[in-house]
Amino acid sequence: MVYGSWLSTQKMTNRRYTCAYCDSLVAPSSGYLCDRAAGAPLGRIVICPNCNNPTFLKYDDLGGVTQYPHPSYKEKIDYLPKDIESIYNEIKICISNQAYTAVVLLARKVLMNIAVDSGAKEGRKFIEYVDYLEDIGTIPKDGRGWVDVIRKAGNTATHEIPSIDSKTAHDVLTFLEFLLRIKYEMPGKMAKDYNK
Repeated sequence: MVYGSWLSTQKMTNRRYTCAYCDSLVAPSSGYLCDRAAGAPLGRIVICPNCNNPTFLKYDDLGGVTQYPHPSYKEKIDYLPKDIESIYNEIKICISNQAYTAVVLLARKVLMNIAVDSGAKEGRKFIEYVDYLEDIGTIPKDGRGWVDVIRKAGNTATHEIPSIDSKTAHDVLTFLEFLLRIKYEMPGKMAKDYNK
């Protein structure tokens, strides 16, 4: 149900987006346009026809659009231990808010937590945790390369000045989710659904 109405909105061409407030795919036809002194518009504020909340769609000079607030990252992984699930939820918040360096740093922390949860001693060097996960078979036979992506990106985020870009953060998250599914979700599903 829509409460209230926005005053002095104008009709505009529809632009589809996922509303960050209600998670609906919408294409409103009214809002507020922000014109530049010259050239293409800077952006628009659109009003979700489902929940009546505003979203700013900012245009760049190359025709790209950035949405504020960003839609939430919704991927769910079941059967995670509480500590690991808590960090994974932080990662989802960071990826939704384009905090890409934080995504990579937290992914590195998850790897350490997986190793300790699997029996590694606390206080080891990070590479020792990765080696441990490989030695016990948590990292698949040909998976060391993509786990090393997480390790190397984590090293960059920790020890170098440049920030992590979107592609690297999304790749790291994809690799991490794959590992979490192998380690926790698939065994949890098997135990629940087939080992009765």
